[in-house]
Amino acid sequence: MISVLAIGLVLLTSLVIGVYGVHAARSASDFLVASRRVTPRWNAMAIAGEYLSAASMLGLAGLVLKNGVGAMWYAVGFTAGYVAVVALVAGPMRRSGAYTVPDFAEYRLGAPRLRKLCGLVVLVIMLLYLVPQFKGAGVVLSLVSGTPYWVGVVLAGLVVSGSIAAGGMRSATYVQAFHYAVKLAFLAVPAVYLVVVSGATPGPRPCIPSGERASPRPRPWSSRWARGSTWRSR
Repeated sequence: MISVLAIGLVLLTSLVIGVYGVHAARSASDFLVASRRVTPRWNAMAIAGEYLSAASMLGLAGLVLKNGVGAMWYAVGFTAGYVAVVALVAGPMRRSGAYTVPDFAEYRLGAPRLRKLCGLVVLVIMLLYLVPQFKGAGVVLSLVSGTPYWVGVVLAGLVVSGSIAAGGMRSATYVQAFHYAVKLAFLAVPAVYLVVVSGATPGPRPCIPSGERASPRPRPWSSRWARGSTWRSR
């Protein structure tokens, strides 16, 4: 019951933030790029909130469980991709005044066909990203509340679509920043608790009868020397 109330509170807060963005979205620039007035701190929190998603957290955990620690390179890969996009695309795109990557491609290279190709690539990437997102939403809500799998998928789609359609990029940025704070708390609090508990609890100690002293642990070189002396005596 507590988990269901927590999920409901997060969804309700996301909708309230989305409605707040309606008052600020008064033009195309407000809706698509938040009038380019979002501060770097809010942008960083939104990017981190998107990074700590079901696709990256649950998917990466599943890959590590299935394929081993070598799957951690996936995390390194899409982290490097974020850096490359920010360094090579975000700055020139902002200076060009374009709203989307296809717009920027046509502006920079003057090729309408390339704009269509970029739009197709963006749609394919969005599809590949949304599938694990909705999968995670359906599985998590089904586990914590016992509802059917499709309920989580439909509910997550409605909340995200409604928030973005109502407030545009400003709402999306603030919602992602809020999700980042929630995810950070849910990850940091258990981690700190485990560190404190494991550090305060001593490990198992051997039981030694009273009046006896524990024999020192033999060193590796002493055991090899003993085997060598035995071999020489033979």
